[in-house]
Amino acid sequence: AVGITVLNGYGITECAPLISVNYSKNVVDGSVGNVIDIDTVKIDEPNEDGEGEILVKGPNVMLGYYKNMEATCEAFKNGYFRTGDYGKVDKNGVLYITGRKKNLIILSNGKNVYPEEIENELVACPGVQDIIVYEGQSKRGLAHNAIVAEIYPDKDYLEKNGIPDARAHLIPFI
Repeated sequence: AVGITVLNGYGITECAPLISVNYSKNVVDGSVGNVIDIDTVKIDEPNEDGEGEILVKGPNVMLGYYKNMEATCEAFKNGYFRTGDYGKVDKNGVLYITGRKKNLIILSNGKNVYPEEIENELVACPGVQDIIVYEGQSKRGLAHNAIVAEIYPDKDYLEKNGIPDARAHLIPFI
């Protein structure tokens, strides 16, 4: 409304700081844009959907952690910096972030679940203000853990739309 264009990008401090960006004439919805020209991005051990840890190599990538050779060795794989983020690159070189390595939930059937993907879907539901998804204990007494979603309702939306029961309203979306 005030004439400012906002473009998604992706970067981290160790990569000083940009890795990819959507350019004003080439915005790809849901992505963090094309990898910048000076970097090479590789997806480590991609799954059947092409998703894996994002590795980066380029002149903007740090040389190592100050006086911490152990952390430096852990942070690199074959000359590529391990970002700790999961993602995929499409055939056009567009990067998509799908999750964080530390947040990954592995189901009993071996399937990987990225909480961020579930959060992004559910936060778009009318009446949801915020959500957090994580691995937690099953309330059904099962031996394995379950995926838990803590949903924080948008009280203003519910009140404005005459919805007295947030739980009943949100059940169809879940």
